[in-house]
Amino acid sequence: MKKLLIIQQDEAYFLFETLQVLEKNISAFKDIDLTILVDKKAYLNAFDRSNPIIKGITTDADSICEKKFDVSINLSLNEDSWNFHGKVNSSKKVGPYTTEGRTIVDDLWSSYLMTLKAKAPFLTFHLQDVYKNILGIRGASTKDRKINNPKQIIIGTSASQLFSANEQESLIYELAMNYPSIALKDLSEVDLISDLSQSLYVGPANFEALKFCAAGGRGIFLTSAFQGFNLIPYEKGNLIISTRGGSISSRGLLKIISDTFEGKSPSSTEYSLYTIEQENLFGPMFKSLNQSDASFPVYQAHAVLWNFLLNLFELNLPVSKCNAEQMNLIKNQREVLQKYIRLHDYAMVSIDTIYHETKSKNSDTSKIEGHLKNLVEIDTISDQIASSHPMLRPILDFYRIRRGQNSGQTLFEQSQHSFLAYSEEHQALVALQELFSVTLKENEVNI
Repeated sequence: MKKLLIIQQDEAYFLFETLQVLEKNISAFKDIDLTILVDKKAYLNAFDRSNPIIKGITTDADSICEKKFDVSINLSLNEDSWNFHGKVNSSKKVGPYTTEGRTIVDDLWSSYLMTLKAKAPFLTFHLQDVYKNILGIRGASTKDRKINNPKQIIIGTSASQLFSANEQESLIYELAMNYPSIALKDLSEVDLISDLSQSLYVGPANFEALKFCAAGGRGIFLTSAFQGFNLIPYEKGNLIISTRGGSISSRGLLKIISDTFEGKSPSSTEYSLYTIEQENLFGPMFKSLNQSDASFPVYQAHAVLWNFLLNLFELNLPVSKCNAEQMNLIKNQREVLQKYIRLHDYAMVSIDTIYHETKSKNSDTSKIEGHLKNLVEIDTISDQIASSHPMLRPILDFYRIRRGQNSGQTLFEQSQHSFLAYSEEHQALVALQELFSVTLKENEVNI
């Protein structure tokens, strides 16, 4: 029987989503001796009084070092786990590990996972889909939660700047008056390991709300800006409300809740509304129900690009109808990309020059050193662009990681690898620029 080690030593949220993936796809591991190394504190925070269905969970890292595995897979962003993974006795390693002072990340999805270490404005893929692809599990597993007549409404406490205490109290009062037969509870009063299939949560996206939905409940999640799949349940049937930087009124929220109770498609002129849809074979995506946040068209461009880069899957989405703020944002991102692509062209010329010089019997050392210096300067500028333009950062970080996987022993071999890596990045940057251009062109035609 094949022995598989999965390392997940991140905090409770990441562990919870990992074990959700394993439990939903337990049949994929029926003929495998599975061991899952987790952080003890994260495990206790994730499960409280409950226990996961999956077997083979351990917090004993020392016992792992005494065993041999056919495959070890590291799903952790925790850098200490990378060092540990490098010491694991396994015939094949997937995910980050450190050896001889170098961090190795061979596969594309693990490289994408590592981009989450930097703050991005939205999470393009659900964590469960990221983990599924690293584990090699195929097929979506969304479930539609239909709760037309909930027996209880669970209220989660929101930040005062998003939903003031007075407005929250007003909402509770109006709900009690309009729906006297429905129990109103605070999230802290709910048993999160009971059947919550007839419960509706209203509040911010957080870890407790995530566990609530995993127990069968449905959620109306409140946020000040679109953040993608960050702390959003995997299942369909949930609603996300963004105030686009404003605050929530009890009146506006009550109307949306009432529409939900009556089975109507929720509507609002005050807020941006999103649902989760099964748009492709690789997992859920967001669908905008009305005027979206400024970043939503950029999210759609990322979804199309990443699906192709990571899965070679062409995702066809309708072009968003953009307002002036969205158009300006896309124009700005495209202009930055255009300038960076020109700089990128210069880097490829330097790499090509180094390649030909190292291949020549009469190579010019000073010429090689000059172009190596150019590459260092260009990498520095790339890091600066990534830091100042968060919507471009994931793609720049991804290829910085890919370029770092250069195992060439000689300068000639290293230049070969670098040229291929830069070529791939160049194609991705041009593709993203084209996605922005198509969105702008379609909207300009319709003005």
